[in-house]
Amino acid sequence: MAAPARRIFILSDATGDTASRVVRAALKQFVGTDAEIRRFPNVLHLSELRSILKDAVGGTTLIAYTFAATPLRAMVVDECRAAGIPTLDLLGPLLSALSDFLSAKAQEQPGLLHRIDEDYFRRIDAVEYAVMHDDGKHVEGLRHADFVLLGLSRTGKTPLSVYLALEGWRVGNVPLVHGQTVAREVLELPKSKLVGLILDPRRLTDVRRSRLEYLAPGRQMDYDDEEQVREEVAWSRRLFAKHGIKFVDVTEKAIEESAHQVLEVAAPDRERTAAAAKQRLRKKA
Repeated sequence: MAAPARRIFILSDATGDTASRVVRAALKQFVGTDAEIRRFPNVLHLSELRSILKDAVGGTTLIAYTFAATPLRAMVVDECRAAGIPTLDLLGPLLSALSDFLSAKAQEQPGLLHRIDEDYFRRIDAVEYAVMHDDGKHVEGLRHADFVLLGLSRTGKTPLSVYLALEGWRVGNVPLVHGQTVAREVLELPKSKLVGLILDPRRLTDVRRSRLEYLAPGRQMDYDDEEQVREEVAWSRRLFAKHGIKFVDVTEKAIEESAHQVLEVAAPDRERTAAAAKQRLRKKA
């Protein structure tokens, strides 16, 4: 089988996850092009590097790497230069610039980003919380949330909750059903904890239609009727206004942008949240 036209080998003295994400994000800017990405984690010795480079020779290959230690970076440059393989140092220039700016020397310890610490356990706790309090489950436990998302069906409550949980926030979400009363336990929460989600009616109709076609092909329901959806969205806006709930319009927004806007609206006290998370972790221990 012929080798792919272009390959990017990602080398790291840790997991290589960060480098992989950066490269994949950058590749999205090049429409109509393709490259195979291969990740090589925990590369710490010259013998390992030479074995990888043997596979790189003979094809159009770029070596992208994130090595914390200067000797490892120098080793890659020397070996790749000798083999005629182009390289991309994703971490070295950043460490150098920060070293100059901070007037300090980097520790050069691999794997610090992924070291298991209190932040790691805080994120695990937050993900467990998001799963337990997804889609209106266990509303009595929402008083322990950093904030709670409210929105109509298919406004993206669950993926946004999980994304924020991975950042360490305890997030619950509650579905809004047209004409039905929202649970008392939810409306009695501090308004600063509640964030509504709004989606443009036409876009929401399209999302629901795709979902319905997947679950029940050919079935006709009010669920994806545009006029009905418009009324639902208008009702949810009135509900938010009536109860003084701030909301975010997530139409055509990437999940990262929606999450940023939710945090701006909720503006939870990060120090208070971190302290509460540490207290919860001590109790679990």
